[in-house]
Amino acid sequence: MKFLELRNKLIAGLSSYLKIPIVLADQVQPEQLFPYVLYSVTSSYIPEAGLGEFHQKTDGEKNIETRSEQPSCSFSFTVCSMNREIIDRNGNPVRIFGEDEALELSEKTQGWFLHIGYDYISNMGITVIDVTNVQNRSFLQVDEEARRYGFDVLIRYRRTDERQTNVIETVNARMEGDSNE
Repeated sequence: MKFLELRNKLIAGLSSYLKIPIVLADQVQPEQLFPYVLYSVTSSYIPEAGLGEFHQKTDGEKNIETRSEQPSCSFSFTVCSMNREIIDRNGNPVRIFGEDEALELSEKTQGWFLHIGYDYISNMGITVIDVTNVQNRSFLQVDEEARRYGFDVLIRYRRTDERQTNVIETVNARMEGDSNE
């Protein structure tokens, strides 16, 4: 599996569970309505010790060399919210406390990686190695504080790379001027 495939499937599964926007951080795009989740890729490739596993196969006249390994990658997730008023289904104003909403959704997101999303993650062929504690990541935004809570996730996946190699068909074992004649 390539990293982008892993990232896209992982974010799709998490988005389906949370039912709020999950947005790649540091992008030029319109601001999302609260609440939403920002994510960033801290490292897309953390190699394992060793060179990986090498296999060769012949496909017709092509010789294919495959290298497989199990690297790790890390993501950072931050849930964003802000104090605001919304109108409920009955037309009544309801006050949303950004602090509570961000913390609750961050713990819900963390829970998906720890337990709830286990089948989805396992069926992708990846393993969650570590999920850090939820931490306050709030900051002052002009005159009001944007409420943010987040955590990091370390994931192991199987990476496979293939290349076509040349096939040596004949070998000249006797060299001109060989002194061992």
